[in-house]
Amino acid sequence: MFHNRSDETHPLHMHRHLFELVELNGKPTAGIRKDTVDMVADQPGLTLFHCHIQQHMDFGFKALFRYA
Repeated sequence: MFHNRSDETHPLHMHRHLFELVELNGKPTAGIRKDTVDMVADQPGLTLFHCHIQQHMDFGFKALFRYA
């Protein structure tokens, strides 16, 4: 789980995955699939994770990682 401890929004993106949005502003949802919200890591391998704000990526808010 990620916790944003800043005053800025961070539209995060995990390549190769879609996510189901299960709650929005405290209200349960179902069936809304996105690529910038909570995720289940079910596609093992090398994956790029980053913020979609270019300035944040320029300052290093991106990572390439592998999971099993």
